[in-house]
Amino acid sequence: MDLQEQLATGIQGNVVVMGIGNPCRGDDAAGSLLAQLISDVPGVHVIDAQDVPENYVRQVVGEGPDTVVLIDSVDLKSAPGSVALLDKDQVAGYWPSTHRVPLTLLMDYLERDTHARIFLIAVQPRQTGFMQPMSGEVHASVVGIAGVLNDVFEVARRRRALESVL
Repeated sequence: MDLQEQLATGIQGNVVVMGIGNPCRGDDAAGSLLAQLISDVPGVHVIDAQDVPENYVRQVVGEGPDTVVLIDSVDLKSAPGSVALLDKDQVAGYWPSTHRVPLTLLMDYLERDTHARIFLIAVQPRQTGFMQPMSGEVHASVVGIAGVLNDVFEVARRRRALESVL
């Protein structure tokens, strides 16, 4: 199953997307940039949390999501720009994170307080040095993921509109 099929299957109901990453650290900015590229769609709330996702937990909980999608750079031990869709148990294998709060702790808290399905779109970075530019591979992946998410959200919007008419 490709990424679009996995996301179309996994994303249900009211959705919160949280982009995570430091915009001053090269490829670590992937999640933050992706949050900026997602279209404004009813039923989808997008948060650019940058490198402080813990500051947005209350906001996520307040949205009452059915699905929470986190997006972050993660060392997957693969080629730069590689993408993986991970659940909480899989994320535990990639700790420690470059953020103050480990992603597994963030996912645990969100799962407990929202009862939503929580997963992570992980992007393999090439470079995360301070004031480094984003690599071409990661930028291409971010643009591709944004396109896939926008397509999935648009299909869901159309489905909801059709259901409201019937």
